[in-house]
Amino acid sequence: MQNVLISATAVPTASTTISFADNAVVKNDTSTTSKSKPSIKLDARSKVIVAKPTAALTPIGRLQSMEQANHNWEVTELAASNKRKYAIMTDVYAYYQIMKCDPNKETRAQYASALEKFIEQRKYVFSPSSHDMTRVVKCVFGADRRRVSAYSIALREALNQKVSAKDLVDFIEQNGGVEQIRLGGTKPLSAKVRAGKVKDEVVGSELGVIKFDSRFVRADADWADKQVVIVATYLPTGEFQANAVIRHDSAVNAALAAYYSQQQAAAREVAKAERDAEEQRATDLKKSAAKTKAAVSKNTAKPTKQQKQESQAAKVTAEKAQAKRIAANKAHANSLFEEALA
Repeated sequence: MQNVLISATAVPTASTTISFADNAVVKNDTSTTSKSKPSIKLDARSKVIVAKPTAALTPIGRLQSMEQANHNWEVTELAASNKRKYAIMTDVYAYYQIMKCDPNKETRAQYASALEKFIEQRKYVFSPSSHDMTRVVKCVFGADRRRVSAYSIALREALNQKVSAKDLVDFIEQNGGVEQIRLGGTKPLSAKVRAGKVKDEVVGSELGVIKFDSRFVRADADWADKQVVIVATYLPTGEFQANAVIRHDSAVNAALAAYYSQQQAAAREVAKAERDAEEQRATDLKKSAAKTKAAVSKNTAKPTKQQKQESQAAKVTAEKAQAKRIAANKAHANSLFEEALA
């Protein structure tokens, strides 16, 4: 038996009746004995439409639908979730820094004592070698070992690179997220890893061509199209005086790693400058608004004693005039009433 959809418009016209059985399934009922059964009245323009089941998605359609759902999740829900997670990690990072680096000894002791008390309340257990950052992370994010380890590694990497709490979110995002930092280990990213992040960029840029005297730098076919390190001295004329050419993978990786670290430091400086400028703008706006408010208040003339007296006198005069009008109206109404009685 098929279900039906009923499309109806409520208008006061001649109507027909569609009766329903008690089990809410529509039946063809033309009898006149179903008065107790509920009914819907339809006008002549109403239609009864048989609902058709929605066509099932094809396999390729299901894949496309799931792909779009994942894209929406990544763009909205996941992005917002990561932002919130990084904000909490920033609080953890700041707590640790206060506990370890605050200039006030009593403050450091207070934060350390609070951490110990919290650990005791939650009955968390740590090995003697556990880093204090790991202890703070576990207190905030719970006992999931994998998550605690990943977050602690990322925050300790930030400590190793002397990242401030304000720059932590930028640091995590620039390094590919918590999981990517975790893969680098608890120590700073190795020179090889840092070099790999900028190698293609450096190879793709050209500053010019240098040709050395073959008496000092011999050609070597094995190094064709490979990178080398040139040690040079910067001259006051803006030129570079080459001192040595180093053909060694480790030297190249070290140079590229230094280039990567320099880039990251510059990016953090730019981000910090932007935040400081934004904070300064907000502070300036508040100060400007306060000055404007003070100036308006100062320039607003306060009424003199004479003006107050005159205002009060005018108010009293207006009240008397109003009372006089009311009395006159009342007297006139009474006289009309007396004339009507007479």
